Amino acid sequence: MNSKRLIWIDVLKFLAIFGIIVIHVSSGFLSDEFLFSSTWYQAVCINSLFRFSIILFIMASGYLILRKQQPLSVIPKRIKRVLLPFIFWLIVYAIIKIIFKGASGSNVSDSFVYIANGFLNPTIVSIQFWYVYMILGLYVLSPILSKWIQNASIKEIEYFICIWVIFSLLQFFNVDSILIDYFKYFTGAIGYFILGYYLAIKKSPFLHNRKNGVVLFIVGSLITIVGTILLSYLSGTQSLFFIKLGEITPGACLQAIGLYIIVINTNFDKLSNRLRNIIEKISIDSYGIYLANVLVFNFLELIHLVNGSGFTALKLIFYSIVVLIISYICIEIMARIPFINKFSGK
Repeated sequence: MNSKRLIWIDVLKFLAIFGIIVIHVSSGFLSDEFLFSSTWYQAVCINSLFRFSIILFIMASGYLILRKQQPLSVIPKRIKRVLLPFIFWLIVYAIIKIIFKGASGSNVSDSFVYIANGFLNPTIVSIQFWYVYMILGLYVLSPILSKWIQNASIKEIEYFICIWVIFSLLQFFNVDSILIDYFKYFTGAIGYFILGYYLAIKKSPFLHNRKNGVVLFIVGSLITIVGTILLSYLSGTQSLFFIKLGEITPGACLQAIGLYIIVINTNFDKLSNRLRNIIEKISIDSYGIYLANVLVFNFLELIHLVNGSGFTALKLIFYSIVVLIISYICIEIMARIPFINKFSGK
């Protein structure tokens, strides 16, 4: 166990990667096939409870990177660490889709075009790949952001966050204004990147009270659960306005901030060495697990291990644990094989 690691960051990344797997597993049950059934309601609740996941990843990365200035020399290494595993897994996913799902045309050239288009828009190959280009953008900007934030006052950081909140909300609610087009750099993931650093350094009684974190998490969860069910009921068809797969929503934002407050103010000294070791290992492998987990879940579906019959929330959590374990084992095996280990994402 590495004593230099920040256990609370490892806990955030552990929660984030498990939550992402739960979202991927439960999303298959958010369809018109199950609409307004017990299965659908449970899937909405479970999926909604874990919407914080991607945001926690961004916030944890923001704290780790922005707490010290980032020289330009570190960027190539950081980009390589992100891109190499991504390229490997994108090609693997693409080949499997071409062979088993006929994702491209009938000849080799069509397959190459499909893979090439996958690098331009990786979500056509697998939906979770959108994260890769987003985090790359933040890494590329990190030398500028870290230099600014290390020299900015708390009020200046809060000024940025306030503008980010306002324009993120306007964009979320689809307010049609040309002003938003020119303020898009104040929306999306960059705010969470900075927020992760801000919440860790801000001296505030509110941010040092875990009960406040619990309240924020509950409110954020209710916004997503109630909003999804109510809009679906009113429209008579499924509405994912408050879920928006791949998007960052207000409910998820409150959840992530709440969990961040809870985790950062928790004393993990009483954790057993065994549990700390598990959390640390999953945290270290979290990027590789993120890239691999959808393929693992699709395989479990293919062999009919996952299905909607007799669906319960506990069954969904069980599937997610299985996917996490298998994905982790795959990444660990890759990390031990010469020439392939550089694609593991560790």
